Amino acid sequence: MPLSEHEQQLLDQLEKQLRSEDPRFAQNITQPRPVGPGSLSAKRFVGGVLALIVGAAVAVAAIYFLPVPWNAIGGVLGFAIMVAGGYWAIAGNDKPSGVDVPKPGSAKSGAAGPDKSPGFMNRMEERWDKRRRGE
Repeated sequence: MPLSEHEQQLLDQLEKQLRSEDPRFAQNITQPRPVGPGSLSAKRFVGGVLALIVGAAVAVAAIYFLPVPWNAIGGVLGFAIMVAGGYWAIAGNDKPSGVDVPKPGSAKSGAAGPDKSPGFMNRMEERWDKRRRGE
């Protein structure tokens, strides 16, 4: 069911207001999320699962085919390979690909500059401070 003319105008007005008040949030919503820290990669997942399987095979083979002092070492080694493979499979990418992530303390991560309007939280804190002072 298509939107009426009035509803479409209201939606456009809300979009313009959102873009003017919080352009970073609006940009995050409209653009697809790039692959960056914390995202899963198919290559890493498959490689991690394969390492997990190899680690299980090493542990089982060491227990069955190696003599007593060596089978414990082989089992621990196989278990370590399994843990590393599992971690590799579910861990996100280490470095962002083309994503500019501001570091804490940098100019981009702090409060808005003099040419930008203050963010929502800053406005709320200012209102709270004014209320407490009795203004």
